[in-house]
Amino acid sequence: MRSAIIGLVLGPLATLSLAAQSYTDPNTGVEFPTQLVPPGGTESHVLTGTGVRTRTFLKVKVYAFGLYVDPAGARSALGTYAGKPAKDLERDDAFYSALLERRFPMTLRLVMTRDVGGETMAEAFDGALRPRVQQAAGQGMPGGEQALDQFRAFFGAEVAKGTDLVFSCTPEGRFATAIAGDQKPELNSPALCWALFDVYLGAKPISADGKKTLVANFPQILSEGN
Repeated sequence: MRSAIIGLVLGPLATLSLAAQSYTDPNTGVEFPTQLVPPGGTESHVLTGTGVRTRTFLKVKVYAFGLYVDPAGARSALGTYAGKPAKDLERDDAFYSALLERRFPMTLRLVMTRDVGGETMAEAFDGALRPRVQQAAGQGMPGGEQALDQFRAFFGAEVAKGTDLVFSCTPEGRFATAIAGDQKPELNSPALCWALFDVYLGAKPISADGKKTLVANFPQILSEGN
């Protein structure tokens, strides 16, 4: 399946409220906490949206996912976008560019909705991430391919249905991973961090619709405290 496994179709977020303790992805029934402490972290990140990855032909659901951000950091870095509705943000290339500058910590949580072989999952991430870490090297972020090789080794014989995978990055490029609650060795790779989020938020995202849906809860997050 290689990179195709990472393609996303995101569900609606009309009922997502940060006042609630959890949000159920409407396409998969997978529950996401609205706040999540990332692996190796101490401060909670908040949910911006959820979605489901489906295989193209048969629309087989592979995993549900959610994007989380550090709320204070997001408000500081993205303050100029406060007050803008989601429909404006989703069309604003500069907003996505600001997200990919990674000036605040961000986290992805995946929950498998079917069994996938560990090697298949590793190859899928490799197919999506390797061209991007090569691109990052040309932008002054070397070492991404070595970090990606280490990342691939985190996947075992099978990634079973219900497995929780959490990937988190700091602005400095510390890449933390936890699979089924098992925290893996931390990687130091700004290139791999940039590549991971570029898969979903970049100029050539895996899912154009998913890219738009990911910003649905930013207006609520950015308005807090104002």
